[in-house]
Amino acid sequence: MNIDIVSKDKRYEHLNVLLCKNGFKSRICSCIEVNNPNVLILSVRNELTDGELTEVFKKISPQATVFSGSGHRIKEYFKGKVIDYSKNEDFLEKNAYLTAEAMVSIWHSELLESPKEKMILISGYGRIGKHLAHIFSSLGAKIYVFARRNEVKEEILKDGYIPVSLDFSSEVDAIFNTVPATIFSKEQIEKIPQEVSLFDLASICGFEDKSRVKFALGLPGKILPNGAGQVVYETILAFLLRERTI
Repeated sequence: MNIDIVSKDKRYEHLNVLLCKNGFKSRICSCIEVNNPNVLILSVRNELTDGELTEVFKKISPQATVFSGSGHRIKEYFKGKVIDYSKNEDFLEKNAYLTAEAMVSIWHSELLESPKEKMILISGYGRIGKHLAHIFSSLGAKIYVFARRNEVKEEILKDGYIPVSLDFSSEVDAIFNTVPATIFSKEQIEKIPQEVSLFDLASICGFEDKSRVKFALGLPGKILPNGAGQVVYETILAFLLRERTI
């Protein structure tokens, strides 16, 4: 089996190492170097241009299996088997944990201090929001969470955190947005003291005024590429075994 990996994300360098180490004929290549592999692996991020995708799929057999984090987009170019591994629950959970852990590293490098006894507001209580809350709480921070739905607020309380409105954002030391929607208006941001750090982990910025925002996108690939590569490897290997591709 020949496996071509097309990605500039560092986690895929480690994925390639793991595949080769475990007996697969794998390589990282550019779009123009793709050469009719049995399996094509694309990034979990939507990083290739339309022109690059066109170039790649000129060199792919209809019998190949394609792994991508943007399956709906790839199906516009390839009518064969496309597996969107970014929708796999095990992948999402493990990736969310590593994303939150990588955020701690960014906190330390950006703020140069411990989160102990800091008041942290997290907007959104999905996978990443929950892991952020748990990790920063374990480091001694006091956690406040913004969520709209009553059932989520009940879950926040059950987990030992404090549900708050966005008006509370002026009372904390740092804000982490995990919601892929603009939820902090310019007026709300103007009320937040300048010393409050604003971090955004979402694909769509949660802050209408982005001038103060520290973006933490592409995690955990940027900070923990080996761990993130391991997660991609485990996810893709499980698919290959289940589909009897190997």
